Amino acid sequence: MKRTIYAALLAVGVWTCVEPFEPEIGSYERTLVVDAVFTNSEEPSKVYLSRSFDYGAIEVPVVTGAQVLIEDDQGNSATLEETKDGTYETNPALFPGQIGRSYRLIINTPDGNRFESTWELMKAAPSVETIEAEFREQELDDPLQAAVPGLQLQLSTRDTENNTRYYRWEFEETYQYLLRYPPFIGVEFGPIPGRGNDEIFEISGPEFEGFRCWKTEDSRQILVATTENLTEDVVEDFPLHFVSNKTPRLAYRYSILVKQYAISKENYEFLNKVKEINQTTGSLFDAIPNEVFGNISSSDGKNIPVLGYFSVAGLSTKRAFFDRQDTPFSTSPPFGPSCLNDTIPLSFITLDRKLNGNGWVLYDYHVNDNDERIGYLLSRPPCTRCAGNDATNIKPDFW
Repeated sequence: MKRTIYAALLAVGVWTCVEPFEPEIGSYERTLVVDAVFTNSEEPSKVYLSRSFDYGAIEVPVVTGAQVLIEDDQGNSATLEETKDGTYETNPALFPGQIGRSYRLIINTPDGNRFESTWELMKAAPSVETIEAEFREQELDDPLQAAVPGLQLQLSTRDTENNTRYYRWEFEETYQYLLRYPPFIGVEFGPIPGRGNDEIFEISGPEFEGFRCWKTEDSRQILVATTENLTEDVVEDFPLHFVSNKTPRLAYRYSILVKQYAISKENYEFLNKVKEINQTTGSLFDAIPNEVFGNISSSDGKNIPVLGYFSVAGLSTKRAFFDRQDTPFSTSPPFGPSCLNDTIPLSFITLDRKLNGNGWVLYDYHVNDNDERIGYLLSRPPCTRCAGNDATNIKPDFW
């Protein structure tokens, strides 16, 4: 009987056409979403307020004009400043986070609703002991593709007082790379390109941005661990981040700034739930995603749901550097982003159309074997300007 059912299902799968299915989705309640971390850092702590959004939305709707306060267990409070739409920041000089005190978050939204978090204790974060790199070839999901060589960064830490137990990590990675085609020439078009008054000029001196860029990117995954079931509060060789040799990250010098948070058990459990939902593959057999509620709730009797968590955590940081000459790779990584190139004739009309209509950037002349100019060379912004790749040509102070 089972064999017959399997055969029938196979026949249907072979002979029926697959059509895309778009589910009918009704009205969606835009729930308040809170992303907030308050620490003892000298840098401002930030609270991000937004709304949940429905299927097909292009932008995340942020909440502006809210009153956001942080209160401690001694009756002191501070109102956060909205530095940009939906982002509210503390002033650490006026209201620093202090180890051993408890804090809560209070939000009054422009539509007249009030939300409060539960009290959270700020625990001290131990120092990160080591950040080490181990050469590894990372297997891909596709068995037909070769493994990717790279460095697996691993972290170790310990709390000799056995007080932390629950950890969270974030990091910022900064790396140096080279522009393939920095512009040596630019163009100023006349009122009508190709009709005169067009001018090619050389870019030199302080106007030339140079070849070197530095790019900084923030971590995106949820990185948490607990030592609750261990006799000692020790984390060894936690897999922090894999740095592929197929990108420019390891071309010259790579730096990682690790932020280590001492979080509460409740915060750890909340983050783990969010992590589990984010890691589902989208198959029919996955657990059905649901809303994960944190430690913030409606406090004015309206029973309005709110998503997110107000995390209070002690913070410690550690930076590590890895230079190209110290890596064991047999092949070098790319020295910068790869971009398409184009060569066009010496025509201002064509040049105007390429630059203003197709996103190309002029960077040099095309010359023949006799060094005669016979055209223009163009490329894309990631390979012509640091800013075109969300990078900068200004060397960081820590470099």
